[in-house]
Order: sequence, then C-alpha cells, then structure tokens
Amino acid sequence: MFDGIFEFSAQILNFFYGLVPNYAAAIIMLTLLVMLITTPLTLKGTRSMIKMQLLQPELKKIQQKHKGGDRNEMNQELMAFYQENELNPLGGCFPLLVQAPVFLLLFRLIQGLTRRGADGTFDPKYLDSGSDLYQSLDGRTEMISFGLDLSESTTDALGQSILHGLPYLALILIMIGAQYLQQKQVSARGSSAAAMPQQQMLLKVMPAFFGVISIGFPAALVVYWVTSSIYRIGLQGYITKSLYGGEDSLGAQARKAADEARAMKDKEKGAGGGKAPSKSSAPKDPAPKSSAPKSSSSGEGGSGNGRPEAGRYQPASKKKKRKKR
Repeated sequence: MFDGIFEFSAQILNFFYGLVPNYAAAIIMLTLLVMLITTPLTLKGTRSMIKMQLLQPELKKIQQKHKGGDRNEMNQELMAFYQENELNPLGGCFPLLVQAPVFLLLFRLIQGLTRRGADGTFDPKYLDSGSDLYQSLDGRTEMISFGLDLSESTTDALGQSILHGLPYLALILIMIGAQYLQQKQVSARGSSAAAMPQQQMLLKVMPAFFGVISIGFPAALVVYWVTSSIYRIGLQGYITKSLYGGEDSLGAQARKAADEARAMKDKEKGAGGGKAPSKSSAPKDPAPKSSAPKSSSSGEGGSGNGRPEAGRYQPASKKKKRKKR
C-alpha cells in the first residue's frame, strides 16, 4: 500500500525533474505542489482559530458558570456549544499536523531514491529504470545540486570537515529563520496570544525542533522545509491582508473578543486575589433589603436595550433565541 504512494510520488518528482533536470529544483516544485494542495486546510484552520477567538467571551462565561462545580457538566456544555457553533477546538492545529505525514513521505522517498547497492552506488527504488531521474541517479554516489549532496546529512558533512559542513548548516539556519518569521507574522496580528495553550506551544517549539532534528536528515529534506516555510510566509501575508485587513474584518472582531475574554480573566483574578473580611470586622446587623424591583432592561453583556451590538459576531445559540422572539 505505502509503496504505491511512494511510487506515485516518485513519478511526480520524475516529471518535475524532466522539466528542470536539477534535483533541488524538482524537490522545490514537488513541495510547492504539496503546499498548494494543503492550502485549503491552512485557510480552514485559520478561520477555525478566528472563530474560536470570536467565541472566547461566551466560552469564558460557561467556564465561570461552572467554576468550582462539576467539571464533567462543564465539559458537556462546552462540547454542546462547540457542536452548536460548528467549531472544532483543535481546528487551528490541522496545518501543523499535516506536515508530519508529508515529511515522512518525502523522507522515505529520498531514502528509496538514494538506496545503495552492494558496490556503494545508488540503486534507486520506486522508479522505472527508463525514467530520467532513475538514469541520473543509477550508479552514482552523490545527489549533487547547487554544490550540495542532497543525500548527505549535516552531521555527515560536518564529520568530513567544518568547512564542508558550513553550507549545510547555513541551509538549516535559513529554514529556522523562515519558520520564526512566519510565527512572527502570526503574532503580529495578535492571534497567537488568544490561541489554545497547546497551539501556542507548538508555534514556539516547532521551528527549533525541526532545526535540531534536521541535522541528522538528508539535505533534500531541508530544501523541502525551506521551500515550505517561504511559501507559508507568503500565505500568512495573504491571510493577514484578507482576514485581518479592516476594522470590521473577522480578524479585527476576533482581536476584540480575545481582549474581552482576557479582561474577564484578569477581572476574575483580581476579584479572587483580595482577602475575605474577618468575622470580627463584619457588621452585626444585616443591611436592610431594598424593596425596589430589579431592573431587567439590560441583558448580560448587552448594551442596555436587550439587543446585541451592531456588527458583532453572535454565537449560534443567541441567533436562535433572537429568531424565537
């Protein structure tokens, strides 16, 4: 089953190599094709993250409602809220999770194409013997492109000499820099601060993690990472312009909702930080109860007239209530 996937991927790589007979160029074109295919997932994940931020105040109210109570009941209400608003709490992580199978696919593909025979030369796997890519690799010992052996890892290159390994290290540094630049784009629009803690951790750790593990992988995989990171920089620029471009955009509303949720959290911390009055200082006689009727003109979180703020995103539950009225 998996060999069929690798063979199909090898045929695509061979097609690109036929267009431009350069190993790195073929890998770059294959990477761009993969990124184009996964772009809809990235856009969907971003919209899911924005929607999560828009609903943060409502989620915070549910959490405050069940504070100190039954946690299972709170989780059930949260799940019902997610389903009602068609929200996946992990939707923003999908673009990161997609990278793992793509990386493993390319790793096994490069490993198969640079398989060595008994004589130490390449005996390519997954390709027909008459293909251009097979003939260019068969019987060779290196996968040279732009002066680098793409079948060689940075560790092996440094093992020969520091000077020989410097270009490989430079490629890794470019990859790490591009990934951190991408994360800076996300942070600049204020969306990472309101993201789930798990996603924040992934955003911070991933570039350094990939940089460390890439030292032991073939340089061809680093070419893939550099290309995909540069592509994502352009994609994040598009997302910022299209979804965060104006004051009434979804992104701008998400920032306001995230600020509101953080203000609620800070207010809750401030209220819980004060000391409770001692019994000795408490007044002996209770204050007289007011006979004035309670006003019902202002709803929770409303503007005083029972109507939602204009232009504000409303969760599905509130939309249904307005229709019943």
